[in-house]
Amino acid sequence: MDDDAQQEPVTSGSDKKRADDEHESARAATAEFRIPENVSLTRPDISIRRPATDEAAPESASDDDASEEPAPTPSQGPWYVPLPKPTGEAEEPEEDEKAAAPEAVPAETPAKPESGSAGPTRVEALPVLPPPSQSAPPHSPPAQSAPSQSAPAQFPAVRSSGQWTVPWDGPAPASPAPPALPGPPAPPLEAVAETGAEPKRGRHWLVVVAAALVLVAGIVVGQLARPVPEPSVELALASSHAFPGQAPALPWPSAGQSVVHVDGLGTMGTSGGATPIPTASVAKVMTAYVYLRDHPLKPGEAGPVMTVSPEAAAQIPGRKQRGESILGVTANQQLTQRKALEALMIISANDVAHELARWDAGNAQAFVAKMNAAAASLGMTGTRYTDPSGYHSGTVSTAADQVKLLRAAMNVPAFAEIVNTRAYVPDDGGETREGGNFLLGQFGVVGGKTGYTDAAGGNFVFAARKNVAGVNTLIVGAVMGQKSPTAAGAVNTAGQLVTAAEAALTVATLAPKGARVGRIDDGLGDTTPLRAASPVTVVGWAGLTVPIRVQGDPPREGGPGERVATVTAGAARVPLELGRTLNEPSIVKRLIRLG
Repeated sequence: MDDDAQQEPVTSGSDKKRADDEHESARAATAEFRIPENVSLTRPDISIRRPATDEAAPESASDDDASEEPAPTPSQGPWYVPLPKPTGEAEEPEEDEKAAAPEAVPAETPAKPESGSAGPTRVEALPVLPPPSQSAPPHSPPAQSAPSQSAPAQFPAVRSSGQWTVPWDGPAPASPAPPALPGPPAPPLEAVAETGAEPKRGRHWLVVVAAALVLVAGIVVGQLARPVPEPSVELALASSHAFPGQAPALPWPSAGQSVVHVDGLGTMGTSGGATPIPTASVAKVMTAYVYLRDHPLKPGEAGPVMTVSPEAAAQIPGRKQRGESILGVTANQQLTQRKALEALMIISANDVAHELARWDAGNAQAFVAKMNAAAASLGMTGTRYTDPSGYHSGTVSTAADQVKLLRAAMNVPAFAEIVNTRAYVPDDGGETREGGNFLLGQFGVVGGKTGYTDAAGGNFVFAARKNVAGVNTLIVGAVMGQKSPTAAGAVNTAGQLVTAAEAALTVATLAPKGARVGRIDDGLGDTTPLRAASPVTVVGWAGLTVPIRVQGDPPREGGPGERVATVTAGAARVPLELGRTLNEPSIVKRLIRLG
């Protein structure tokens, strides 16, 4: 008869417990529940040793162990494994759940008792070692799996492992906390090589190197694509030169206004204030300037031929009656542009001044508007024109404004050529007429314009050139409002002024020929020296400070001796030559530049 089918009479209290114990001892003594001694159960994570005596096991067991598991009896066999008794019946877990659940390792394993011993012998379980990565030996029995944390609280009535079936013993104990399981063991080197964990670090460095190369390539391309700075020229001399001493005292007139100016240096002196006064025929300087600006004439060129209008011829009798200076044009008379301008500036012909205004703008009023616009552009703030000849007393200006105008007009080659002519010679073989500027050819005077009216008095503007130590210096002056019956009084005063001004000029040499006076900076740290093609000489007068500047638009490349810039020292202009070959910035300099 099957032992599992035997029913014990139900009793109460201690009698029931004693009957249960006797029933379990009888079942364990049967062959079905006894494990043969020649069977070897091998588990890699549990090592079992037999104690030498029966008394060792009880002493080593802790109180907690005794409370959790009852000690086995000799009738249960040496390999009896006690399991907690379930509180209810439950089905056996599925095989895949068993495999997935971690192994439950009992704290103590009963050892096989010696024959004739009174009680069971207990052995200590050694620490659980992590399972090796290799597969279990082929003859090892399958390891039992601990219940999964997600398993139900119910426990099965019996537990089967192959040919041995172990009943649950006693009441179901409280579920102990799951033991801390060791982390997954480190995979062997072969597994690392297969999963590619190590090559990830190599790929990381490859990405870093590739990114660095891309960055470097971008920087190189960006540096080379950036425009190269424009070369600049710098001065190696002092930026100014001061002449020692006191300013010169010039022979200024007692009346009117006077100004003497040295081109490139400034005003040497003034007298008489700056109140606008009538200009008389000095206004014709603006008439010639405006006409030549809009109708340029090359030096020595006669220019186009123009026909005198009948209106101009009809005004001649009235002009003679007023005592105006005229050429005496006739209707349909042919005049070249040059001859018309010579008659205007040399013999101060009022009739030609009005005819030039009609040829240019159609009428005198429109031309006068152009004269005033030109005066404003030159900074002539004290000047106002009302007619193209200056005969009208409403045409007023100052000596300082007339100096500004004459300086601008002397830069027009045709104008400078015409005012440096002493007499007017007609093309038709008529009478030659002398001009009013009798200073021409004296004291370096190279041009000028006289003027006189009763309202204006004697006026004169002049230009003189003087070579000072190789420096061509232009002196421009104006004398206005002189109390004289003609313009001659103003011309004589101007002669005294120009003589004194030329005598006051002095010179200083700042650098000899071939001296290094400048340099070209390529913008990337490299410089090329510039040497003076001639001595750097500055002209001035006592008490004057002259600025020294360098000008030029240097090239990116050039050979030694090539002139690429100019030093301006007052009126002096000295060319500068390359001291060595000028090259464009190298690729290395373009790559390492920071700015």
